Order: sequence, then structure tokens, then C-alpha cells
Amino acid sequence: MNKKGFLLMEILMGLFLLGLITVSCLPILNTALRNLQLSKDKMEMIYIAESAIEQLKSFDYNSTQKDEYLFDIQLIELADSLMDEEQVTIVLPLNTDNSQWKYLCTIHKEKDFSELWKISVEVSPIDKEQRLKDVTIVAFMPIPQK
Repeated sequence: MNKKGFLLMEILMGLFLLGLITVSCLPILNTALRNLQLSKDKMEMIYIAESAIEQLKSFDYNSTQKDEYLFDIQLIELADSLMDEEQVTIVLPLNTDNSQWKYLCTIHKEKDFSELWKISVEVSPIDKEQRLKDVTIVAFMPIPQK
């Protein structure tokens, strides 16, 4: 029996199986990496919404400095805009032409009670091609005093 031919067949069969396994696993790895990126983006959106809520809840006219921003608007300007009317909707960033921002943040304020605001923050990706759903967080906060 010719061992050289048998060894060649074993090597070819091994390479065929290795190629078959590789071809079937690469799409699975690609999907896993894509889902990991979507999960990271979703967590970033949640972080932005929670940060916006917390910045608004902790706002104080006396202790807030001029260099505190939420996206591209000063926090004092944002609070003044929210004070003006009973219901206000503000979409941030104000300049959406700038490619610096990956997300849109919509802040909606309603005055539910005499001393409280109902603040709703919705964060959505600017690039709508992704399979990400918007993140919405609702909170009640006391009206800031000047």
C-alpha cells in the first residue's frame, strides 16, 4: 500500500474540514461583534439620558457655573428655556450639522403640579440605519428657584 497517497488524502481531508468549520463560524463571529457594538451603543444612549436627567435635577442657579454644558447648550440657558412655558420640547444638539454628535436628545418638560416638572428625555441615534430603539427616561423634579 502506498503511504504517500494516503497521507496526502489525510492532509486534504483535514484542510477541507478546517475550511468548512472556518466558513461556518465566521458569520457567527461577525454577528456577535455587531451585536456587541449595538449593545455598547445602547448603553451609551442610556448613559446620556441618565446624565441629562441628573444634570437637570441637580441644577441650581446659585452654584452652576457658566462652563457647564449639556450637548451644545449651556445648562443655565437650558434651564431658562424650560422655565419660560408650561410645556417645552428642546432637541439637542441645536446644531445637528456638526458630525461630532452621534445621538439626538429630546427633552420634553411638562408642569404637572405646582412645584414639580415632569421631564422626559429621549435619546435616539442620528444614524437611523442601526437597529437601535430610542431610550426614554421620565423623571419628576422640583422647579429650580432663581
